[in-house]
Amino acid sequence: MPAPKLPSFFKANSAKYFSFKPRYYDQRKERREQLEKEGKSPLKFKRTNLKHPAQKGRRYRILFLIIILSLLAYKLLIN
Repeated sequence: MPAPKLPSFFKANSAKYFSFKPRYYDQRKERREQLEKEGKSPLKFKRTNLKHPAQKGRRYRILFLIIILSLLAYKLLIN
């Protein structure tokens, strides 16, 4: 049986309740679903052939620099 309510000059504060439903928006997921609906693939692969001598030369230059830096680091660590 609840307690009877008596008249009062002061208003009793009760706890305020609220309902909070957190939302999460994933932009990548939305984009992926949109592309699937349209029938487009989100992945695009680009082929690059190393037929150009400039690209081949770049590869050898980087490899040469790595070897030189490795030898210098070895020399500094040993001495």
